[in-house]
Amino acid sequence: MRAGRLDTPVDLLELDACLRPRVLDWLWCAIQTKETAEPPAAQGLRAPAKVTVRAWWDERLRAGRYLRTEGRLLLIDDVRDFTGRRAEVAITCSELVGLPAEFRPHEGVPVACRVHLTREAPYRDDMGQTTDYRIRAEVALIEVGRPQPDDQLLVGGTLYTIITYADESDDGVVRGLWLERV
Repeated sequence: MRAGRLDTPVDLLELDACLRPRVLDWLWCAIQTKETAEPPAAQGLRAPAKVTVRAWWDERLRAGRYLRTEGRLLLIDDVRDFTGRRAEVAITCSELVGLPAEFRPHEGVPVACRVHLTREAPYRDDMGQTTDYRIRAEVALIEVGRPQPDDQLLVGGTLYTIITYADESDDGVVRGLWLERV
């Protein structure tokens, strides 16, 4: 068995139709960050270094689902069956990293999340011209669902109000938001 010691319990998650996390089950895995000389700093919520996960074969392990463990959130990019006999799999994942935050919906219960902030992001008008520099955030849909204007994010003791979505920033995993400091 190449999977070695499967010593990390993980929750297997997916987004439901209402963009809420649904726990499918938990399973044992071995998680290892892929080695690189020096990975570049994250430019968004996705870490640039990929993560390899080994597990027993399970038909529910597929691209687009998530693994959550010990404060880590991994998006499954690819699942490969080593033997072709449905015994074990190698999973390539993107890790979603960011600052610890609290999402405070205007109506609802606050939830813990992670956020990537860019403090001086260029804000462009309809013609694509930079008109201002604003605070831009990226959040994971599996953690916050559909944030709306007037919802808030508490990051490092600073409270921000969501002004609007960052145009064309929603890729089904991460959503960009324009913020205003309260």
